Amino acid sequence: MSEINTVKSNGTLKLINGKKFRGELVAGETGAAFYVKGKQEPFAEWHYARMNRMDNIRRGGTSSQITVILKDDTRYVFELAQGLKLYSHMDKNWVDKPVRQKTRGDILHEQAERLGEKIQVPKKHLITRRHPNRSIGGDIIIYLVLFLFAVAMAFPLFFLIGSSLKPLDELFRFPPPVWPSHPTMDNFSDLFVTMGQSWVPFSRYLLNTVLITAIGTFGHLVVAGMAAFVLAKYEFPGGRLFFALATTFLMFASGVVTDIPNYLILSRLGLVDTYWALILPAFAAPIGLFLMKQFMEGLPTALIEAATIDGASRIRIFWSIVMPNVKPAWLTMIIFSVQGLWNNPAGTIIYSEAKKPLVYALQQIRMGGVARTGQAAAANVITVAVPILIFIFSQSRILETMASSGIKE
Repeated sequence: MSEINTVKSNGTLKLINGKKFRGELVAGETGAAFYVKGKQEPFAEWHYARMNRMDNIRRGGTSSQITVILKDDTRYVFELAQGLKLYSHMDKNWVDKPVRQKTRGDILHEQAERLGEKIQVPKKHLITRRHPNRSIGGDIIIYLVLFLFAVAMAFPLFFLIGSSLKPLDELFRFPPPVWPSHPTMDNFSDLFVTMGQSWVPFSRYLLNTVLITAIGTFGHLVVAGMAAFVLAKYEFPGGRLFFALATTFLMFASGVVTDIPNYLILSRLGLVDTYWALILPAFAAPIGLFLMKQFMEGLPTALIEAATIDGASRIRIFWSIVMPNVKPAWLTMIIFSVQGLWNNPAGTIIYSEAKKPLVYALQQIRMGGVARTGQAAAANVITVAVPILIFIFSQSRILETMASSGIKE
C-alpha cells in the first residue's frame, strides 16, 4: 500500500471469536489493512468495494471504535487512537457506499465531533409516549378510564362463563357470585344429554345452522360486493338513488320491522319452511353493500383502468383486483353476516323440527324451567361463542374498515 494519501492509527483489532491483536490500521485511497505489531505482512486487508457497512462509536477525544463489515459478513472491530480521522478518510474514499438519508441528529452529531464537543446521548425510557405534549397525569387518567370501560364491557361475558360453570346451589344463591366456588362442567354434559334425547339429533341442528350461515354469508359477500363495485366505480342512471335507498333501509334492519313483509314475500315464493327462507334475505342485507361501497370508493380508479386496457373482463377485475384490495371490508361484512345468521332462531318461518337451527333448540332448553337453569347458562355460552371468537380474530380488520369507510380518493 502506497504511503501517499494514507491515514494511520495505532489500536486493537478484535475478532468475532474474542481474540485481540495490537497493531496499526492503515487506510489508503483504495482500501485498508491492519498490521499486527512486529509483523510486516497485513493480518487483515480489504478493498472498499468489498465493504458492506461501517459504523463509528466515539470513545472520547479522537479515539473511537470502528466496525467494518464486508459483503461476505466478515466483521472487524477496531479500537483506534485516531479513529475519527481514519473513519472520515475511509468514508470519503468509499465511493460505492450505500446511500443513507441523514437525519438532523446525524448532522448535529457530526458537528459536535468536528468541534470536539461532548455528545449528549438521549436517555432511553421504558415507555415510549405517543403524545409528548400530554402530561403523565393525563396519560394515567386516560388509561384508568379505558381500563374501567374494558372491565364494564368484559364483565357480562365473564359472568356468563362463570354462570355456566356453577352448580345449581350457586346459581340460586343471592347475591349471585361472579365466579363459582366449585366450578363444574356438569351443565355442559347435562345439556348434551338433553339434546341427545331429542328425536332430532344435536348434530342435525348444528348442520342446519352451519349450512344456513355458510351459504347465506357467501351469497351476501358476492351480491353485496358486485353491487358495491358497480355503484362505486361506474356511473349509470339511478345509481345514486339506489344507494340512497340502500342506506335508508339500514334504519329498518331490525327483524321486528321486517318480519311480516318478509313472511308475505317468502310465502308468495313458496319458500316458507325451507332453508332459503333464511338464506335469501341474508343476500340482500344493506349493511354489506354500505361497507363495501364506502371502502371501494377509496380504491384508485387507475387500477381498474389499467386492467381494462390489458384486456381483463369485469368479472376478472372484480375477483382478482377489487376483492383482494378490499379484504378488510368483506371480512367485516362476514362477521356481521355470521352473527346475524348464527343467532337467528327462524321460529316464524321454519316449522319442521329437522330444519330448525341450533339457536332454536337451545332456546327450547332455556324454557325448560328451573331445573334447566344450568343448562340454559351453558346454552348461552355456546350461542355467543362462535360470533365472539370470529370477532376477536378479526377485530383489527373491523377497526381498519371503520376508519377507512369515509375516505375518498
